Amino acid sequence: MSNDVNRRSFFKGTAGVIGAAALGTSSAQAYKGAFDFSKDLVPAGPSSPKPVRNMATFAAPKMDKIRVGFIGLGMRGPGAVDRIAKIKDVEIVALCDLRKEKVKRVQKTLAKNGRPAAKEFYGSEDTWKELVDLDLDLVYIATPWDLHTPMCLYAMNSGKHAACEVPICTTVEEAWQLTETSDKTGTHCIMLENCCYDFFE
Repeated sequence: MSNDVNRRSFFKGTAGVIGAAALGTSSAQAYKGAFDFSKDLVPAGPSSPKPVRNMATFAAPKMDKIRVGFIGLGMRGPGAVDRIAKIKDVEIVALCDLRKEKVKRVQKTLAKNGRPAAKEFYGSEDTWKELVDLDLDLVYIATPWDLHTPMCLYAMNSGKHAACEVPICTTVEEAWQLTETSDKTGTHCIMLENCCYDFFE
């Protein structure tokens, strides 16, 4: 089946689970068999000449050390660097912001956490691409909203996993671009929403 058909089956399965739950059927029974994610690849179809990866079951190989680059050190970026600097198996490779003073300030955060200085990128609207092109495992994005999707797409197409502050996209079309690029490249892409039940949500 094609990727599009597979997605339609997924949404039909979701509707079945919700309907069964509404009728009082055990949600576990409703869920069982509704989805078949037993393979990472679904067969090729007319609109998909090659097999398409199914990221629902994909797990990246275990890594002993995670090499991370941060883009965006304004509002949320510095706090993210401070938190991740406390994880021992993470190497903070590079920092990027349009403004030099933001990068220099976050270097002090690394030093405070006993970390070596990271490579610096600043001063140009496209310098973040130089960071992504480094030998990294994960690109952490905390930039203005309109840059989130392009940066995630560039990271995944460069073979890096992407983690992005909210919102990861602002249109349905961008959501499909992110989903299909993740499927194609076999890289994870996560939106960093850690507050699901607050007043605003």
